[in-house]
Amino acid sequence: MVTWGEAKRWNPAVLQEAVGAINAGYNKLVACSDDLRDITTPEGWHGEAAGAAAVEVNQIIDGLEEYAADIAALRRAAGDTGDAITGVRNGVREAETIASGNHFTIAADGAVIDNGMPEVPPEQEQLVAEERARLAEELKDRVEQVLRQATDIDDDLCAVLGRIEAGNVIDATGNDNENTSLAAAGNSGAVNGALSVLTPPPVGADPSMNAAWWAALSESQRKQLIAQHPDWVGNRDGVKAVDRSSANLNLLEQQKRGFTAELERLRREDGDSDEIARLEERVKAIDSITGMMHDPDGSLNPNRQLMSLDLTGDHPKAAIANGDVDTAQHVAVFTPGMNSTVDGNMRGYVDDLDGVARSAERMLATQGGGSVATITWIGYEPSTLDDPASLVGLATAENVDVGGDKLAKFDQGINASRPTDPHLTALGHSQGSIVTGISLTHAGTGVDDAVVFGSPGVANHFGTDNTAHDLKVPDGHAYNITAEGDAVARYVPETWRYGRAPYAMEGMNQLSADAEVGADGAPLAASYGHSEYTKTMPGEVDSTSKHNIAAVVAGMPQLTVAAR
Repeated sequence: MVTWGEAKRWNPAVLQEAVGAINAGYNKLVACSDDLRDITTPEGWHGEAAGAAAVEVNQIIDGLEEYAADIAALRRAAGDTGDAITGVRNGVREAETIASGNHFTIAADGAVIDNGMPEVPPEQEQLVAEERARLAEELKDRVEQVLRQATDIDDDLCAVLGRIEAGNVIDATGNDNENTSLAAAGNSGAVNGALSVLTPPPVGADPSMNAAWWAALSESQRKQLIAQHPDWVGNRDGVKAVDRSSANLNLLEQQKRGFTAELERLRREDGDSDEIARLEERVKAIDSITGMMHDPDGSLNPNRQLMSLDLTGDHPKAAIANGDVDTAQHVAVFTPGMNSTVDGNMRGYVDDLDGVARSAERMLATQGGGSVATITWIGYEPSTLDDPASLVGLATAENVDVGGDKLAKFDQGINASRPTDPHLTALGHSQGSIVTGISLTHAGTGVDDAVVFGSPGVANHFGTDNTAHDLKVPDGHAYNITAEGDAVARYVPETWRYGRAPYAMEGMNQLSADAEVGADGAPLAASYGHSEYTKTMPGEVDSTSKHNIAAVVAGMPQLTVAAR
């Protein structure tokens, strides 16, 4: 077992430099192939001596073929190991950066040492203590995954060296020496000299463990997994957004081919109509996602990231980002409510949230600038009811509980995938605000601000008299917006309550959705009803609710307009 202290000292340069010398020797050897073919059939030589010479030559050729395979295996193993060590070094670097930036130390044996909590206001002590406990677990996960990768590399290299030492890389005795090729033998040896790529943590692993696994892989290993095992990568919270997106785009193509082929078979054989309808919905969702991820000319939109793709369950699910989630200083995750579908209204949500990001960046530009990414997350199965009044049936809906747990991990994964945390805002509309509220009862989501709008409540337990302090965000960083004419937000909490009504919740900042004037003197339009909160109004005028959401996303609450 490799120790943390040993892994910190690993240096890929030694092996990377050795590859050049090994390759030079290999090239000299394979250049002898033509000469070997010539001496296997000496022209005009017959008899017992010629036969004995041929046997000796064949043995030499077999030995050289095996030698070529040995050298090629060594070259491949040295190159793969040197490459893989770059991943180990990256994993070590990220873990050490997180530790030193948060008053932790990682000892030579891998133990995580807490050097003490910084001074914070008394009311923040519990939240900070929970965050430090989460950080300690994350660092333990990172140490574990780095050492798992290092041990895997060490075991693989030792296995290759053992095969070379035992002469078991290839068996050349069955080759046709009349047409021998040392290069072909070398190719076989190179295959046997390849290192494995570390398999991911179990399904359902904490995002910090997934992040640690991904960080400890080299860039070439990541590309290999994205190409060969996109299903391991695309929905794994904690993996970098750009890599999740690449994997999910590969998976999107694979899934469409599979669904289309199955559809054609079922239609040809007059198959089950329900299954045909299910597959048709999947293909429609794939086409919709493909459209959202590409520009009108068919090129991939560089401003979009496909952060999750789940075509199982009752309905397709996905998460699409505007901007670069891996580098943006401010990231917002928006969870829409009932009747939301990937192939229906998701495109409108994505476009609206792009508008929120642009408004937030305009605000940041007045203070020196800043980058924003927004994510539309339909990672749960929203209820689909024709009559919103029947929200009574959602009071104990399992989908919001499951969705809240999944959303908490998704948020955790954004922070875990980055060496430095972004300013993270949770946005929830309608039933999505219930999912958001449940997610924020989990410790360590990394959410700094939360805004709910059109919300019937932020709890899933009937009659719960909760407060904004129950949400695990800093005090004073939870906001509610209720528009005039929004029956869901105005009346549902008074009939079937998902916790205390957000418009009357202790500790919840109330923001305006009325026509107002912004801090810069620009007019802001009113939003009305249940579905206009993130809309840009006619004349390219921001609504007050959109302005307020953007101000919180930008980390500039001083620009919000309070409700009257």
